[in-house]
Amino acid sequence: MSDATIAPARAHPGGALGELVSLRTISVLVVLGVSALIIYPIAVMVWGAFGPNAAVREQGLLQTLIEANVVKVLTNTFIVVGAGGAIAMVAGAMFAWLNERTDASTGWFGEILPLMPLLVPQIAGVIGWVMLLAPRAGLLNAGIRDALSVVGVELNSGPLDIYTMGGFIAIMGLYLTPYVYLPVSSALKSLDPSLEEASRMAKASTWSTFRHVTMPAIRPALLASLLLVLMMGFAIFSVPVIIGTGANIEILSVRIYHLVYGYPSRVDLAIILGLVLTLIVQTLLLLQAWIANSDHAAQIGGKGARVARVQLGHWRLPARAALIAYILAAGVLPVLGLAFVSLQPFWTANIKWDVLGFDNYRTIFTGYGQTGEALFNSVALGIIGGTVGMLIAALLARTAKTSGGLLGRAINAITAAPAGVPHVVLAVGFVLSFSSGWLNLSGTWLILLLAYLTIFMPQAMRSAAVAVDQVGRELVEASQIFKASPGRSFRKILLPLMLPGLAAGWVILFVQMSGELTASALLAKSTNPVVGQVLLDLWQNGSFPEIAAVALIMTLINSAVVSVVFGLLRRSRAHRP
Repeated sequence: MSDATIAPARAHPGGALGELVSLRTISVLVVLGVSALIIYPIAVMVWGAFGPNAAVREQGLLQTLIEANVVKVLTNTFIVVGAGGAIAMVAGAMFAWLNERTDASTGWFGEILPLMPLLVPQIAGVIGWVMLLAPRAGLLNAGIRDALSVVGVELNSGPLDIYTMGGFIAIMGLYLTPYVYLPVSSALKSLDPSLEEASRMAKASTWSTFRHVTMPAIRPALLASLLLVLMMGFAIFSVPVIIGTGANIEILSVRIYHLVYGYPSRVDLAIILGLVLTLIVQTLLLLQAWIANSDHAAQIGGKGARVARVQLGHWRLPARAALIAYILAAGVLPVLGLAFVSLQPFWTANIKWDVLGFDNYRTIFTGYGQTGEALFNSVALGIIGGTVGMLIAALLARTAKTSGGLLGRAINAITAAPAGVPHVVLAVGFVLSFSSGWLNLSGTWLILLLAYLTIFMPQAMRSAAVAVDQVGRELVEASQIFKASPGRSFRKILLPLMLPGLAAGWVILFVQMSGELTASALLAKSTNPVVGQVLLDLWQNGSFPEIAAVALIMTLINSAVVSVVFGLLRRSRAHRP
């Protein structure tokens, strides 16, 4: 590089200093703002739990927990989240590797459709599975019974039953799998393939290369995925409230919901259980940080590299069949179930083709006047919230890594805190904190946006942390040699290289925010309707065909947005020098 290129950077130290101060100031302000959004509502809730009028204070914490029969609920929670998370870790990591590294890849088909459990609003997707696998009215069960009757086997219900522990765990694992697939797939895209190619040139088998080279290189992504799966497993509400309730298996999130909305209301005990979850997640964070200190992150360099696909030989067809089977189970079958029910006048296992029509689609726009506005609000909040959330997370993740010490630990602790608090409890905190006085934001977009950013900040931080870990230190050091300020390095070097990981996190935030249910039920009103609120109203009214119609519309919108994001990413990788 010529001296003429270097000199201007050295000629304006004041500008660099100003940018340095600006970046630090922004970081501190963001940390303070995030802290306020998390700490203040939690402080209000803690006061509600331990204040002078709290029942927990009057009779003692231990006695209250014993009377609430929390042990059984905690046992159910750990079984469901643990087993569902194990399924998700194995399936998500394996499918990411098959799609990114082997000749079993299904290309764009495999990139988009494994994310289908995220694209369908969660409550609607779960209901879609209920419509397929309910013992008597399930469409898939009805088809199986018809097929069995041909060979003389007559059944009045089943043979499959979603309202069991096995069905509960399977659907939970299905909805957790994308939280593993996305970070691991992003890490594999960024991983330098020369390491794997060197292993294969040394005559190592495909399994040996996968086990001893690929897996250790992407271990930070796997650890982040595990933490994300546990966070989401404790936070998911739609699966346990619909399937768990039907199976008479109560887990912690549903118990907290019942404590808040039941009679008599026990918001104080609900908050206590939320704080227990916070302690569990903080313990997991400390364990993950301790393990990560001894790990070596897979790093990306300054140049892209083509990946030589692993030839699976006779395992190619079974591997592709497994990938396609997952895609069908995750994305196609529940959508087909919703499609059939959305065309029926009422939900029944006996499809009468002559009565199918689009009346339900007309009804949701004419009979429910807020549906169109709710769709617009949800998509807008998803786009704005996803963008703002990932930018904040990227800045805080980079600050936490470079600062270390007390500031780094504080950032990690504060941004992870909402993961252990059920959405419904945080929503109660926002209602208590921001619905009266000079902070009255009730009925506005802003209260929803702030609540979504707070609730989903842990997911954003985990995705951003993986993206930060993928960037090699030598690139930042080269920038520092040429006197580039931290702000310029962050904008010009870190953000572009972090883009794949940040985009994966953006997808998670967008689909979660656009279809959020629990907080929306408390915070959305007639002046700020969202899809989650509309779907919940339809569910409470038993309007299953209308639920299916709204869900399909939202699925198409989400699919279009996510397809555009991944298309732009593929184009940027194709033009990378």
